[in-house]
Amino acid sequence: MKKKLWIALIVIAVIGAAAAAAKNALKQPSREGYKELKIKVVDQDGKTILDQTYETDADNLTGFLENTPELKAKIEEGEYGSLLTSIYGLDQDMDQGPWLVFESDTNSSCEEAGYCPAMDDVMLDPNDSFTFRQITSYE
Repeated sequence: MKKKLWIALIVIAVIGAAAAAAKNALKQPSREGYKELKIKVVDQDGKTILDQTYETDADNLTGFLENTPELKAKIEEGEYGSLLTSIYGLDQDMDQGPWLVFESDTNSSCEEAGYCPAMDDVMLDPNDSFTFRQITSYE
């Protein structure tokens, strides 16, 4: 009886080790220079229309938006650098609103300034999180 118990324990241990090895093999390998970014897009009614994690090797926020087609970002060159005019189907009207703003409580460029500066100046950090909001007033 003891011999059967030991055999059963060994079989369970082997199965557990094989399952752990298979799980590790299925994980995507980490690529040097790549960062994971969590992006949330919120419409003017406060409804989250996108909450997704992306992987990028872009250095700044502008580069990430330009190279992530799923976000459907439209960017124009403005007086102070790149200007986001649309993201994920939400447009902005610079004269009358609604406007697009973004914020991050994880990005070092935003934390150092106390606000997120122009997109060209927001250098990306691993595991950054950004929320893009469509707003109707600045109050």
